[in-house]
Amino acid sequence: MRRIYVVRHAEREDNVNSKWHRDYPDFTSDNSPLSARGRSQCEDLRKYFEKIEISSIYASPFDRTMETASILLGKKENKIKVEAGFIEIMYLCEDPPGYWPTDQLATKFPKVDLSYKPVFQAPLPPEPDDCLDRVDKTLHKIIEREEDAENIVIVSHGSPVASIYESLTGRYQYIGQTTISIFEETGLGSGKFVCIQRAGRDHLSRDNKLNLRG
Repeated sequence: MRRIYVVRHAEREDNVNSKWHRDYPDFTSDNSPLSARGRSQCEDLRKYFEKIEISSIYASPFDRTMETASILLGKKENKIKVEAGFIEIMYLCEDPPGYWPTDQLATKFPKVDLSYKPVFQAPLPPEPDDCLDRVDKTLHKIIEREEDAENIVIVSHGSPVASIYESLTGRYQYIGQTTISIFEETGLGSGKFVCIQRAGRDHLSRDNKLNLRG
């Protein structure tokens, strides 16, 4: 059966440093990188996924999600499929959203899959005060494409992750940073999934479990 592992990115620098932009002048206000603790949380993710054979990994193009995915992979040879369909809800982003184009991301994150054709790409269409339609279309296109996959990893943001819950279970669930939610297919090729782990955090060390902003 296929499994989808949904990870919300780790702690952001702007979560803990109101003057973060002084240290990152080239970053837009919606594109904070990870904090030092966020990178430590990602090391916990790396240890968790070390023995899991990842079929494919998808990530939103913002730095915090790309960095989370890159550290999570460790020495694995998987390439990251950069998917704008999983960016944060649009009203929390600049206009246009401040993530870098995929070819520029590849200069910073060597594991970027430059051959991947995303479901959504810039410029994204306007959307209401939620991202459910965009996330639902992205998710089901990936499920359709990944018919032979076993373990799919998605690294995204608070609202899109909650929308993945709604798309797969019918219930919107806002969860904490660096948590892992697991959805398992109900039958071979059914395309329907049930949640078998909600916002798991047992992989995190004691200090890294504190204040996950869920």
